[in-house]
Amino acid sequence: MSPVRWIMWWFCALSVSATMQAAVDSLVVTVHDGDGSPVSGSIVAVSTQEYPAQNKAADAEGVAHFAGLGAGEYSVAISHPGFATLTTSITIASGADARIDAILTRTARSDSLTVEAAVDVPVDQATSPASTLKRNELKNSADRPATVKDALPLAPGVIRLPNGDLRLSGGGEHRSTLLVNSATVTDPGTGQFGATIPIDSVQSINVLSSPFLPEYGGFTSNVIAVETRRGGEKWNFELNDPLPEFRFRSWNMRGLKSATPRITFGGPIIPERLYLTESAEYEIRNTSVITLPFPLNQQQREGLNSFTQLDYIVSPSNMLTGTFHAANQRSRYVNMDFFNPEPVSPNAAFQTYSGALTDRKTFGSALLESLLSLSTFRAGVWPQGDLGMTLTPSGNQGNYFNTQTRTSSRVEWRETYSLTRNAWGTHNLKFGGTLGGTTEHALIQDQPVNLLDAGGALVETIRFTPGLPIARSDVEAAFFAQDQWAVNPRLAVDAGIRVEQQEITETFRVGPRVGLAWTPFHDGHTAVRAGVGIFYDRVPLNVYGFSSYPVQTITRYAPDGTILSGPDQFYNLTDQAARADLPLIYAKQHPGNFAPYSVNWNFQVEQTLSPRLRVRANYLQSSSDGLITLNPGFAQGQHAFILSGNGASRLKQFELTSAIRAGRETQIYFSYVHSRSVGNLNEFNSYLANYPGAVILPDRVSNLPGDVPNRFLAWGTVRLPWQFQIMPKVEYRSGFPYSPLDVYQSYIGAANQSRFPGFISVDARVSKDFKVSPKYTVRFSVVGSNLTNHFNPVSVYANVAGPQYGTFFGDYRRRYTADFDVIF
Repeated sequence: MSPVRWIMWWFCALSVSATMQAAVDSLVVTVHDGDGSPVSGSIVAVSTQEYPAQNKAADAEGVAHFAGLGAGEYSVAISHPGFATLTTSITIASGADARIDAILTRTARSDSLTVEAAVDVPVDQATSPASTLKRNELKNSADRPATVKDALPLAPGVIRLPNGDLRLSGGGEHRSTLLVNSATVTDPGTGQFGATIPIDSVQSINVLSSPFLPEYGGFTSNVIAVETRRGGEKWNFELNDPLPEFRFRSWNMRGLKSATPRITFGGPIIPERLYLTESAEYEIRNTSVITLPFPLNQQQREGLNSFTQLDYIVSPSNMLTGTFHAANQRSRYVNMDFFNPEPVSPNAAFQTYSGALTDRKTFGSALLESLLSLSTFRAGVWPQGDLGMTLTPSGNQGNYFNTQTRTSSRVEWRETYSLTRNAWGTHNLKFGGTLGGTTEHALIQDQPVNLLDAGGALVETIRFTPGLPIARSDVEAAFFAQDQWAVNPRLAVDAGIRVEQQEITETFRVGPRVGLAWTPFHDGHTAVRAGVGIFYDRVPLNVYGFSSYPVQTITRYAPDGTILSGPDQFYNLTDQAARADLPLIYAKQHPGNFAPYSVNWNFQVEQTLSPRLRVRANYLQSSSDGLITLNPGFAQGQHAFILSGNGASRLKQFELTSAIRAGRETQIYFSYVHSRSVGNLNEFNSYLANYPGAVILPDRVSNLPGDVPNRFLAWGTVRLPWQFQIMPKVEYRSGFPYSPLDVYQSYIGAANQSRFPGFISVDARVSKDFKVSPKYTVRFSVVGSNLTNHFNPVSVYANVAGPQYGTFFGDYRRRYTADFDVIF
């Protein structure tokens, strides 16, 4: 049976700009986002103290019109998925019409202010603004990401490692949280993001680095908040990449390279009442590994990914939203490279099913949101055969050593209540709580591992006992209270507290947070922001299944075959965390009482230089402690691999971003990030993961895998005459760190002090639209990658015992592809 997880969406949002202009017994509300694009489908509720709210949905131009209101004072609430509810007041004089131009921004904030005709609006007072990636810009970018996870490296501070994992502000995926319409969709077993929804379902992706609003929890690094699209008043259809791409070598066709058809449609099932949006993608892709010879270098992936959303307007003050996400993916030769060819690479299969139901009810200016979500994750990893794995300085042989099956699930119930009060300014109050249950069932089995020297002599063996079935469950609870206080049009303060309890850890955690936004000048073009807070990670369930993992027995040999040490059996032990220096953690002293936490603060200045250009400078510092690490050691008179909570990491990150706009269809984003991230290398996810390493090394404190001191990124869309568009992408970054190793696959000297060469890539997509009929448009595109032909190696001989130690190799040269879409 495949459990279904219902993922719902609610409306989280922002600071606003509203202007009133004189007009007769009517109100016209126009809703745009911060970039000037209409926010169609926004629900506008107009009410008085005597009469219930009138609700209307904004049309395709973002306009809602209310006629015959009469003179008086009205409360107006504007909401849309991805934006917090905007509440404002307006006084309509007798015989006059009125107009509100509302600007919703995608930061984690909602403001309430009273305005009258011809009154200017305060500037954005968000204390935790997000880096926002929009669907229309992403789907036309040079990379053309297919899913949310594919798109994230376009955000500042997000890096993709060579093995496909993401590093967000220096930390792994397990230290961030992924929300879809406010529902948690991270895998409770591993803490990883797993399969993410198609990009065609997305309204926006908001990347928040340490947001200081207590409504967000379960992270010490970033929050990825995805808001999905709702259907509009007109039906629309899109068919993308309908034709397969074939592989040609020496002017001969050599089979299928990829087929990635995508279809998206949406519209009203019942006008002004029930709306549908559906996105589905089928993918079959053969990716060449440049360091291996054809045809033994084809990584294969096949899968289906779909997302469905229904929105039902029950009444002018009540809306229901239901979503369902299903993803099924199967891969062959995962992480294949020069050192791990086809026989050594594993196969994998992943299934994700999730669903959510959200009920959103307004009571005057107050809002009650109820969310129930259910999700399940299934994973399987297996080798190509039963030969065991052999590690050598020049490359690995045999078959991958690890086999695992895992099923995990999460049920989550969330309630939030928002209201506005006026006292020494405006207080946007929000209270809420989350109750969740998680489970994991898994079985891990390992095959023998042999280590050889450069001459082929055996130097070490690793043998494993059978793994035991893993069955773990947990209950999580969290409550928060926050006040977004707009002291005046130029000063806002966010303050609140979050308390969390994770039953399996037997810890109780308290996280206070405070943020400030100040507009020092009357022109409103400069904003100064700062904040500080305490954040806690959610501990994945696989940490508590470690005792059931196979037990290792390690034996080392001399060149003549005699035993140097061992056989030594290393038991799997879970230690208790050292007592935290932080007085806000209450934990019982027993094994596994982990509570990873981080104290983060930032300072930011944003300057609007013109209506088309803004610049933001941000400094973020994060100090994380209590991180869970795995390290070989000696305990209770025996060898052991010890899982403990004594890890730490430090991040210092300076970020400079800019956006240039010229009309609605031309925009370029620039970002430069200078950062330093150091910490314990043996975090638990290096071994308790989908693709663990065969050798557990002694822990080191050094540069983290995603430490990239300098990264510059520019991307966007430029509209040209005659229906042409060019979508450039330019990236420079420092090379990733790596470590020299010896024949035992152990560190030589300090770890992660060597680096790959700097990475430079210039890519571009050029497209042209052809109107074939009043209803149909065909878009033809040509994509060029690495146009400068810069040498960007993907591999290095890192073993000092190998004959080619220190040589970098394998780079993807300049290449071109073509595709087309049908829009109707």
